[in-house]
Amino acid sequence: MSDDLINTNDILVEKSSFSLKGFLFGSGRDKTPTEESFDHLGILYPVLIFKDKNGRLHLVDGMKRVNFAMQRRMEKIHAIILPESMPVTDILTLILADKNSEIEESVMNKILFVCFAKRVAAAESWIINSLCKQFGFKPYSEFLKDCERASDLPDEIKSFCHEKKFSMRQIQNLSHYPEDILLQLMRWRPDIQLTASTMDELASNLKDCLRVQNRTINDLVLENEVQEIIRSSMSPRDKTERLRKFIHAKRFPVLTETNKRIEDTISELNLPERITVKWDRTLENRHLEVTVHVSKAEQLAELLTTLNSAKVKKAVKDILDEL
Repeated sequence: MSDDLINTNDILVEKSSFSLKGFLFGSGRDKTPTEESFDHLGILYPVLIFKDKNGRLHLVDGMKRVNFAMQRRMEKIHAIILPESMPVTDILTLILADKNSEIEESVMNKILFVCFAKRVAAAESWIINSLCKQFGFKPYSEFLKDCERASDLPDEIKSFCHEKKFSMRQIQNLSHYPEDILLQLMRWRPDIQLTASTMDELASNLKDCLRVQNRTINDLVLENEVQEIIRSSMSPRDKTERLRKFIHAKRFPVLTETNKRIEDTISELNLPERITVKWDRTLENRHLEVTVHVSKAEQLAELLTTLNSAKVKKAVKDILDEL
């Protein structure tokens, strides 16, 4: 390594092979010296440059220093030159040391750095045995492919995963959903409460119901009921619940209709509040649970009379037939 004065314009910044642009989301906290400090103290530390076999100078560390030098029309800047013979894993280790706090902010940043390491041709054995171990990942046979799939998500989805601190499994789930569905959910984000679990549920149900009905997400968005939900004055929480129920009904129309008939049957009985009726809403179990709540012994006889009525017995039979 050598410390040299090099021409500022000769440095590859965004086109550097080691540029993290698109591979790292920041927290917004600026821990680097400000422009004011550069003006006051000057550039105190040399930038880090990798010189490839063709003599091109790739910036490894010091983007703000280089940008400041260019803005001030400084023709030269001090730089430490890393030789072509330096292993790429050593360069990645240097970047890790500098960017560790940012990378550790989210699983998404860790995934993206794994993809960055793969892009600069780091050995897969080093990525799996060293980098993944440092990040707390437990790699499996398709791990790197899953990371690449996550990296291919739209930027706003990746940013959302970073912001909300999605887990590896949550990110993997999202990466298997159609892009147009995910982007529509992001467009609804200002109006609804979009968490990791809600996003996964809505995306899954939308994917299935659109496939079965051979429709597009735009077809569903234009439905009157969807428009009414999104444009209503309801709270984001209530909008989310209404939207979840609407999409669930679209995905499971028979299930929804059966549950609605059972609800109507029970409602028509006008049962006392002390009698509750429950059933498996997935309709997987043919089972009806009737519960009697009493606080005084004399209440029991009246409630049992209600349950023994012909109307209630017929309703129970009808519900069991539905189940």
